[in-house]
Amino acid sequence: MTAASTEIIASGLEAAAWEMCASLIRTAYSPNVKERADCSTALVDLQGRTLALATHAPAHLGSTLRLVPAILERFPLEELRPGDAFLANDPYIVGVTHLNDCTLATPIFVDGRPVAFAASVTHHSDVGGRVPGSEAGDSTSIFQEGIRYPPMKLIDAGVPRRDVWELFLLNTRTPHFSDGDLKAQIASNTRGVQRMLALHARYGTAATEAAIAAMLDANERRARSRIAKVLAPGVYQAEDFLDEDGISDRPVRLGVTLTVGHDGLTFDFSRCGPQIASGKNVPYTHLMATVYFCTKAVIDPAMPVNEGLYRAVHVVAPEGSVVNPRAPGGVGSRNLTSMILADAIMQCFGQAAPDLAMAAGGPYQGIILAGPDPIRNRFYVDYENFAGGQGGTAKGDGLDVMQLHMTNTSNLPVEVTELEFPMRVERYELIPDSGGAGRHRGGLGVRRDLRITAPEAVLALRSARQVYPALGLDGGRDGNLGAFLLDPDATPAGPRLPSTASEYGLEDGALLRIVTPGGGGYGDPRARDPEAVARDLRQGKVSTAAARDVYGVVTDEAGRPDLVATAALRAP
Repeated sequence: MTAASTEIIASGLEAAAWEMCASLIRTAYSPNVKERADCSTALVDLQGRTLALATHAPAHLGSTLRLVPAILERFPLEELRPGDAFLANDPYIVGVTHLNDCTLATPIFVDGRPVAFAASVTHHSDVGGRVPGSEAGDSTSIFQEGIRYPPMKLIDAGVPRRDVWELFLLNTRTPHFSDGDLKAQIASNTRGVQRMLALHARYGTAATEAAIAAMLDANERRARSRIAKVLAPGVYQAEDFLDEDGISDRPVRLGVTLTVGHDGLTFDFSRCGPQIASGKNVPYTHLMATVYFCTKAVIDPAMPVNEGLYRAVHVVAPEGSVVNPRAPGGVGSRNLTSMILADAIMQCFGQAAPDLAMAAGGPYQGIILAGPDPIRNRFYVDYENFAGGQGGTAKGDGLDVMQLHMTNTSNLPVEVTELEFPMRVERYELIPDSGGAGRHRGGLGVRRDLRITAPEAVLALRSARQVYPALGLDGGRDGNLGAFLLDPDATPAGPRLPSTASEYGLEDGALLRIVTPGGGGYGDPRARDPEAVARDLRQGKVSTAAARDVYGVVTDEAGRPDLVATAALRAP
């Protein structure tokens, strides 16, 4: 097996995974998938090793780690048949990250024997549970978050099982979406099977399997080499805090110790707080996804995602902690916790590689609006995560309104929101001065106003960075906090809503304002290029007062920086 042949087959596997994802998005029914791309696809071998993974949502990086072993524990290899497909969603059995992420796995047969699985992970709008949308930060156990599916045979030798299909659709408030999305997953997996069979047919089974082994070994060497090249050996520590535990106002500590060896990484999360009595616990596989994402982003953003990368990383996470909970701990809102955890991990990487340092970011502010839709005559669930700002870095400004770290899902357009759901978007704009000031400014947050146009609606909220801001770095200032506000422009104004809530009733005409947090700034604001400050001022990203008082920049009537006056103002 030549290096060229190995690379060709490896590229074929990666292309197959991404083609699966494209098929899934193009054929999905719900806005959550066809617009926001909250899905991922993968090829996994019989040992459970990830061969290729297309991750629109990095949160799914860990969703295939236990999938195949969990299936084969219940359905031995000799019982599998071409055309089978297995449905599962349980974080504690299968390793998906929360119950909404329903996974479908299809065995791939070559010459009459199974060689791998094609798998797709899709966030379904609702999987039952005590609240619409299933995901509530204040749920006290996984039993409140929806129905748990161990691996079940959804399709038996090409024939859909009506009993399992009906069970799935009877336990969702949005069967019109889930039925279509599940069929899209079947189509996606079918494409993966076809592409894997084509590789085996073209190169032969022996050559393909040899290339897969060589591919994983090569990616492991690449990961270890990049670790040695990019990161200084040593032990690094950082911590951040979740605003509250989902039940009380008590903050949750998220501490990490990173040990950089000569060719490998060890992440120790022993300093994280204990398991909490809410849905903000992070399942172990989601913790692994967070670690893999951060590692890849720092050492080599272009490297493939497969088992080879995973081999270079070791994780210590005490069982019964917030990052490795015991069943039946709630995990529905795990992603917000992992976003703050990722900031702490990136702080450690910034210590090991100062030229790659990044200030903390403003994670999404999540809402679920649900209720009867009198126009479309169905129950609706609008699941949206509104992006905050990325932290400034050693090399440049943070990005505005960016789905950070583990999310990466797309914005739901205003037109789609108003077409699919009984609500109206009345404001959607960047928030000036929301990004932390710095030599490299933090990214801006956004303000969005939603007007309810149905007789009633139920609201669930989940968020972070409404108490503890995105911290600036190396002299940079913190980003602004996020907020949920009800009827803020009314007389009298409505209340500020809690950062975590569920089953909050809204009436027709109510206006919900979502304010997302800004990213932290990097470096001394008065060291920022005056031209960059002037550009921000012209674009409305910073105010005149901030330009002068925070950045120390004076501009003329045309908006150009006055360098002489600026130097005088900045002088000590």
